Amino acid sequence: MHLSFQIKFRDLPRFLDHWSSKYKFKNEEKYTDNIGNPLTEKSLRQLFEWKNGIEKIAEAKAQSIAANYTTSFKDDPATRYLDHKQSGSAIWNIFYLHCLSPREWPIFDQHVFRAMRYMKTGKIEEIPGTNKKKYEVYQQEYIPFFKSFGGGEQRKVDMALFAFGKFLKTAAKYA
Repeated sequence: MHLSFQIKFRDLPRFLDHWSSKYKFKNEEKYTDNIGNPLTEKSLRQLFEWKNGIEKIAEAKAQSIAANYTTSFKDDPATRYLDHKQSGSAIWNIFYLHCLSPREWPIFDQHVFRAMRYMKTGKIEEIPGTNKKKYEVYQQEYIPFFKSFGGGEQRKVDMALFAFGKFLKTAAKYA
């Protein structure tokens, strides 16, 4: 016996309303209180704590953040932070770009990748393993996909994609 299921969306506003309402993440105030404001050492640390999903970053990670991510970046940050030959993981480097300019650089992670791929192909896929491939997917596929939502409610889009992608991770067991 073969059983399957399909997920359909009536329209984009309903998709965003439904899935953004399912969004849950620890310490959300660390994000909302700090993003879009001038970065300080404290706010940058809190943003990375939020991204990491923990209350407080371990000292070794805090030192790495301080060494790799400054409160302002004078040159073109994309040249440095979207280069797989530079230090740092793709996800954290992209998140740092988001911290510097949230309207220009959407958050990217395994969940929003999964949501994007499902919405584009109907298949549940996992994020590529290498930094090089993550950067390619982010720039060539994810940014245009994210922009297709219109840019008005970026945070709502991010929350909806995150929640939907997280759901798909569970759903993949049954697909």
